[in-house]
Amino acid sequence: MRFNRRFLLWSGLGTTIAAVFGREQLQQQALRTEQAKLRQLYDPTQLVQSAFSADLTSMKDLVAVQQSAKLRSPTIPYNREWSKLLITGSKLCTQQYLKGKFEANYDGSISTLPLYTKGFTSFQQLTSFKAAERVEEGIAFEVPLTALANPPDTLNELGDRVNQTKEVIQNQVKQVVNLKQQISVYYGFVLTSPKMNILMFRGTQRQLEWLENILAIQEDYAHPVKGTAIGKVHSGIYDFYHTHLAEAVKAAVQSLDPKKPLVISGHSLGAALATFAALDLALILPEFQSGIQVYTYAGPRLGNKAFVEAHSQLLPNHYRITNLADMIPMLPLSKLLTDDFVHVGESWSFLSQQGDIMPNHFVETYRQAIEQGAETRSDKGFDNLRVRLS
Repeated sequence: MRFNRRFLLWSGLGTTIAAVFGREQLQQQALRTEQAKLRQLYDPTQLVQSAFSADLTSMKDLVAVQQSAKLRSPTIPYNREWSKLLITGSKLCTQQYLKGKFEANYDGSISTLPLYTKGFTSFQQLTSFKAAERVEEGIAFEVPLTALANPPDTLNELGDRVNQTKEVIQNQVKQVVNLKQQISVYYGFVLTSPKMNILMFRGTQRQLEWLENILAIQEDYAHPVKGTAIGKVHSGIYDFYHTHLAEAVKAAVQSLDPKKPLVISGHSLGAALATFAALDLALILPEFQSGIQVYTYAGPRLGNKAFVEAHSQLLPNHYRITNLADMIPMLPLSKLLTDDFVHVGESWSFLSQQGDIMPNHFVETYRQAIEQGAETRSDKGFDNLRVRLS
C-alpha cells in the first residue's frame, strides 16, 4: 500500500514535470515561429529588393509619361546649318539684352553686336521686342548716430543692436534703401532674308525669371481665336508671353511673306517663349502654319500630354536640342502632384559636362557643341549603365 502511494506520488510529479516541459516547448516553438515570421517580415535583403522594385516602378511611371505622348514625326529633316545660325542668334539675343540694359541710347540693332557677322549680314532686321523688367537694387548710405531716433548710450548697446557684433565702434551706421523700378528690356527680334524669316527669343537672364520657371503651376492653354482649352501649360511663362509679347509678335509676323519658311527659336526661357509663339501664330495666322519650323535649345517642359500632342500635330517640324548634362530641360518634373509635364519636339542631344549647373546650361556651351556638330538624334538620352526598365 505504501508502495502504491509512493508510486502515485512519483507518477503525479512526473506528469506535472512533463506537462510543464511540454508547455514550455510549445511556447518556445511558438516563439521560434513568431521570430521566423518577424525575420521574414524585416529581412534586409527583401526590404532592399522591395525598395528597388518600388524605385523601378517609379522610373517606369515617369518614363511612361513622356512616352505616352503621341508626337507627329517631322516632315522636314533637321537642318544643321540652320541650327548653327539659330544658336548663334540666341547669343545675339543675350548681347542685345545686355547692351540695351546698360546703354540708354541703344536702339536694338543687332548689326552693332559682336556676333552679327557670324551669318546674319544677309538678313534685314524688321523689329525688336521689349517688355518691362522689374529691378530691385539696394543702395547703402551713411546715417550719423545722432540722426537715429533712439541713439545708443554705449558702444556695447550699439553692438547688441547690430547683430550683436563687436565691430561696431564707429560713430555712424550704414542703412540700405531698396529702390524698385521697371525698365524696358529686349526679349528678341524678327529678321527676314530672301530665303527665310527668323523669330528669335532670348534666354533667362534674371533671378525673377528663374522663379517664374520653377513655379510650375498649370493652367489651360486657350485657343487664341476660339478661346477653347488645348491642354494645360506652365502658368508663369504662358502668362508672361501673352501679357507682354503676344500682340507685338503677331503684328511683326503679319508683315512677313508667308511663302518663306518662318523659323522660330530660342534658348532656355526663349525656348519656352518660342514654343508658345509658334502655336499661337499657327492658330491665328494659318497661312504661316505649314512653313513654321521650331528650333529650341535647353528648354524646360511646358505642358501636359494634351498640349504637346496638339502642338505636335499642328507643328511637327519642332526640333528640341538639349545638353544631357543640363538640368533645366529636366524641369519641371514629369509629375507634380496631379499635373503631368511632357516635352514637345523631336529630341536631339549632346553631352558637355562643364562641372556645374550653370555652365552646363549656358548658351555658349550649346553654341560650341552645335558648331562642332555634336548633337545627335535621340529620344532615349544617355545610358551607359544599360538599365532596362522593361
